[in-house]
Amino acid sequence: MRLYLLPLCLSVIIPFPVHAQDQAADKVLYDFEDPAMLKSWSNLDLKPLLKPEPPVTFALSTDHATSGKHSLKLTFAGGEWPTIATTEVTQDWFTYLTFKADVTVPRTCVVGFTLFQEKSTRGGGWDNVISHWTTTAFMKPGKNTVVATLPASNDYAVHPKWGKAIRFEIFMYSPRPGESIYVDNVRLSKEKLLPREKRKFTIQGTDWTVSGESSAQAVQQFGRTLAPIWNPPVAKSLDEVEQEFQAKHDLMKKRFSKAVLAVFRDGDKDPADPEKVYAGWKDAYWNSHGPDANFVDRGHNQGKRESHEIFMRHRSPLMRVDLSSIPNGSNILAAQLVIVRVSDKIAPEHDPAKRPTMWVVEPCNRPWEEYEVNAFQYAKDKFWTGIGGGFSEDDPDYLATFLAFGPGRPGRLHTLDFANAVRFWTDGKHVNHGFMLHGDGVGYMVAFSREAADVRNRPMVLVSYVPKG
Repeated sequence: MRLYLLPLCLSVIIPFPVHAQDQAADKVLYDFEDPAMLKSWSNLDLKPLLKPEPPVTFALSTDHATSGKHSLKLTFAGGEWPTIATTEVTQDWFTYLTFKADVTVPRTCVVGFTLFQEKSTRGGGWDNVISHWTTTAFMKPGKNTVVATLPASNDYAVHPKWGKAIRFEIFMYSPRPGESIYVDNVRLSKEKLLPREKRKFTIQGTDWTVSGESSAQAVQQFGRTLAPIWNPPVAKSLDEVEQEFQAKHDLMKKRFSKAVLAVFRDGDKDPADPEKVYAGWKDAYWNSHGPDANFVDRGHNQGKRESHEIFMRHRSPLMRVDLSSIPNGSNILAAQLVIVRVSDKIAPEHDPAKRPTMWVVEPCNRPWEEYEVNAFQYAKDKFWTGIGGGFSEDDPDYLATFLAFGPGRPGRLHTLDFANAVRFWTDGKHVNHGFMLHGDGVGYMVAFSREAADVRNRPMVLVSYVPKG
């Protein structure tokens, strides 16, 4: 399995205005001032990759022009990825570093641009995805400037090996029937985007922090930091894990007579009412893997699968376990997250018994929907701030903290100490929107989801606690 650890296309949104001096060196590709240029544009049929899309109506408009007197107005009739394209393409794409375009939209949404070359292809698989350049950008209502890197640090797209540039495309994700967007001042720049600033992530239950340009990088750094004190873990059966936790709870109960043992696993007895069956889990997998040309796969929801891979942050599921039967302010004595792998066969390069691995639990800050969430949205028409969610200071999709951490375990089971996570969600200050379990890229597993046919294969949280009061 190949690992692609670095972002392949950095895309940012810069709010208006864009200063004139920043445009001085730009190469304008499309300013939509000449009515004759509309003849080169047409709706693009993306079959067999996508089903036929409702046609997009496009025309010059005097509204929302940012260069000259006209913009290109695109009016949609619904669809998933409706696209228009032009074959009037310059070869200057290969001599510039950055793509820019001004886009005015009525609501939060996703708009994308693609450069197709002679040897570019579409379809599933890595080779198809890297053969053409795409950027997908999250828009805010009003005017936005899309800014995205062009050449990658390899031969992915915008590279002579793929031949001449032959087509430029504009698309929108899941537009509403009748809504319009405006595109203007599409240009190329010699400017190079600066790397993202590193962000600090706190570790619950400690005074530690780790840093990285992304959550994924922070996990990798955390793993390297703790690697010197790693000890090879041993495999344990589900019976052993449950018996050990029961023994720990029994010991706790000698000191805390009111201690309660709660098992949170779909299909088991409900901790809130033993006469009912617990159904408090939800989980959904999607693929945030780059580059941006992977937008079709990124848009898929896979919330009904019986199993899913759990890997790096861009290829891991969201999960949520309902802990509402534990009163806020309770004394959490111990807790454990238990994930069951589909198989105990582990590739040597991912074997947690032979090399250190690091897994973390990252809390989500959005009320995501199990059968609607994907890399672009956490619910229908409710968008993340970036692919798979981001960490903006004012309104983050995820909180910059790791609620649980630890190495992987060989065999069928993956377990983590979950006490700090349960404390976090029962302190009365934080809303439980679930979490993403992801790793440093060394560990890898395919694990059962809550939809597993066998109840004992479903994810589980064990909690020993003393109810408040």
